[in-house]
Amino acid sequence: MSPQPRTRILIVEDQGMFRTFLEQWLREMPRFILVGAVASGEEGLALLESAQPDVVLLDLQLPGMDGLEFVRAARQIRPHLRTLVLSSLVDPLSFTRVRESGVEGYIEKDASPAELTSALEAIAAGQLSYSTRFRDTLAREGSSSQALGKILSRREQDVLNHVLTGKTSREISELIGLSPRTIEFHRANIMSKLGATNVTELIANARQRGLG
Repeated sequence: MSPQPRTRILIVEDQGMFRTFLEQWLREMPRFILVGAVASGEEGLALLESAQPDVVLLDLQLPGMDGLEFVRAARQIRPHLRTLVLSSLVDPLSFTRVRESGVEGYIEKDASPAELTSALEAIAAGQLSYSTRFRDTLAREGSSSQALGKILSRREQDVLNHVLTGKTSREISELIGLSPRTIEFHRANIMSKLGATNVTELIANARQRGLG
């Protein structure tokens, strides 16, 4: 019987210390092979065709395009690429965006190595793997009439995420491929839906919901 092929893993993580930990951790696991470790989504996209990863270990907060924008672009190149998100973000907006992106797994960065191993093995085996906090938070959101997924469209959630990180409409337009005028339209809709008249109020209202 021929040995089972090793799962090819790409790391996209901008924090150097954590990226190094993941590289060393993966090298000790015989069923996985590390095919690349980069600090940005743009670098990850450039590697996809040559590295041919099966699974990407992905941070949400990246310089330039964010993690979920990387996922959308990567699927145009490798439609069957599976994703395990590793993030310190635990707010409802981040969880809602992750769920609606269709990625296969989410685990917090403070999880134990054993939990991370279990999650990665599940993703590599074609299963889904979401942390308990992720599932519990979305269950509470789903029971609320004010849940972000019910109030904001997916695109509005993307724009709000960038607004909360301080990006301008022009910067957001370059990142997600829409005109600045369209971004302003989305921002106006978001402020209306969240009861804000300016960006300061928008951020304050978002923080009251546990965002930002």
